[in-house]
Amino acid sequence: MSEEIPGAQPLPAPAGVSDTARAAFDRSARLVFAGRYEEALTATEETAALFRGPAPGGRPANRETAAALAYVLVLRCEALAKLGRWDECLRTASEAVDLGRGQAVTAPFTAPLGATLLGLGTALWGLGRPQEAVAVTRESVDLHRQLARADHAYRPQLANALNQLGVVLSRLGRHAEALDVSKESVALFRRLAAADQATHTHGLAQAVNNLARRQSARDQHRRALRSIQEAVALYRRLAAANPAVHRRDLAMALGNAARMHSGRADSLAAVAEAVAILEELDRSEPGVHGGLFADSLSLHAAALADLGRFREAAEVTTRAVAMMREQAAINPVARRGDLAVALSFHARVRAEGGLDLAAGLAAATEAVALMRVLAAEIPALYAPSLAEAVALESRLRAVAPPADTA
Repeated sequence: MSEEIPGAQPLPAPAGVSDTARAAFDRSARLVFAGRYEEALTATEETAALFRGPAPGGRPANRETAAALAYVLVLRCEALAKLGRWDECLRTASEAVDLGRGQAVTAPFTAPLGATLLGLGTALWGLGRPQEAVAVTRESVDLHRQLARADHAYRPQLANALNQLGVVLSRLGRHAEALDVSKESVALFRRLAAADQATHTHGLAQAVNNLARRQSARDQHRRALRSIQEAVALYRRLAAANPAVHRRDLAMALGNAARMHSGRADSLAAVAEAVAILEELDRSEPGVHGGLFADSLSLHAAALADLGRFREAAEVTTRAVAMMREQAAINPVARRGDLAVALSFHARVRAEGGLDLAAGLAAATEAVALMRVLAAEIPALYAPSLAEAVALESRLRAVAPPADTA
């Protein structure tokens, strides 16, 4: 959860539609990019109805209106994704892609199809279907390359699509490919931000954050630390200007910084700040930030354990596992890996601290079962984690008291 699919880039205003429909589209976009996702759902539903026409299940009257409807559905999928409503996001993105597939891929439909494919990739990633997400995201990258060659105005969309492709490739353990496309995304965003800092700082921050993860996966630790420090600095600036939208992003980057700091005190400080931010966000939006919050709690526990503060760490992992179980109940396929990691942290803290070893063994055994399934599906990504979990389970089995069979 310490990286997420990048959000949609600002979309062009629809052409060939009424002033009323254009105003509704603009309002939907403003709400999405302001982070007001619940309001955006209402606005996008109303806007989509304008473009569909009066008949129930109506179709757009012309190609321009169909392109505008596709963009509205992309905005709606973005809001649904941010709220964790992945099944609805998938249905919405699929409808948007179907609109594009039904048209010749020429203007005005090349750009909407590229955007809708990116939305579909987001939904598939969120539902734990990375193999499918790679295929549609790569197609989106190819379309955006075509657009950007013809018109440099599409470079932000290309940079965003490359960033997303790096994330989904990493979920398949294809770290070398992921690193290459992440580097290209960052290079594009740097050029864009140099020309227009206000518009492109957020895209650059997302890309650099994800580049840090790619570098870390390739054991480029010094480069990863420099990248994540840059991402944190960028997100601090964004969060100071617009906390409602960017404090969550800052917490995510701080979690990555905690992973990459070599100093234990630095790691603890970074993740403690992330947890404090997420505590506050969770009070105002219960359940919305659960996956990232649980991941940050596990990192917090690991940092405490590294400093020998095992009792505090054990309390934190108990909470982290409970929160991740809630997330796994909502989205079981996508959250299996996150739950397995949380359980492994839970077991590790108890093994190292000699605390409630029976509970630690139970957690390790559950983590191993989850990791076996995941390693069979994506061995490049999960086989090392499975080996670690098996070793931890064996260690705990040797020292945990026998189960009460009475």
